[in-house]
Amino acid sequence: MLIVDDQRLMADSLCVALRLEGFDPVVAAVTDRHDLVARIVADPPALVLLDLDLGGALGDGADLVAPCVAAGARVLVLTGTKDQLWIASALEQGACAAIDKAIPFEELLPVVMSAARGEQVLAPRARERLLDQLRVHRASRRRDLAPFESLTPREQQVLRALSIGLTVPRIAELWVVSEATVRSQVHAVLSKLSVRSQLEAVAAATRVGWL
Repeated sequence: MLIVDDQRLMADSLCVALRLEGFDPVVAAVTDRHDLVARIVADPPALVLLDLDLGGALGDGADLVAPCVAAGARVLVLTGTKDQLWIASALEQGACAAIDKAIPFEELLPVVMSAARGEQVLAPRARERLLDQLRVHRASRRRDLAPFESLTPREQQVLRALSIGLTVPRIAELWVVSEATVRSQVHAVLSKLSVRSQLEAVAAATRVGWL
């Protein structure tokens, strides 16, 4: 069993408790993503206890789920995040379940042990509910981003330039083109985004996270 958590107190506490229960856990060095994946591939543990918010060099723990599963390890997410979409992403990539590590330790330990024994620790209905939320979110995101994806590369550059406060004359000067050309591109941006002003275009791009 491999524990991947940058909260050392949590990792060490789990390690001690699991050893008392007859398991053989190891706390991974949370320093380098490549080295961690290489270690798991070379000697896959039966179970990986994985935090999602690893910070530093490892970053997003959800991205580690698929390599672990591909190597033959079962993955149980132990996380403090309340972000259901983040959790759903980890489940989509193959995690068997996600457990809130803020629950009492005496409740957490039996779940980890069940996962280590290969038992089901997340009801299929709960899993599907989370995955449905992720699908709905992605569909909504695609709708939000569709107008921005219709912009030509040059129109996208214009919108980004406007977002950092550049004026049409300044953009024309920097790009060595006429102001009329830039104004035409700005007009195309406003039309495709169905907005009336440059400010509205930048606000829309910020609101949907395109910028």
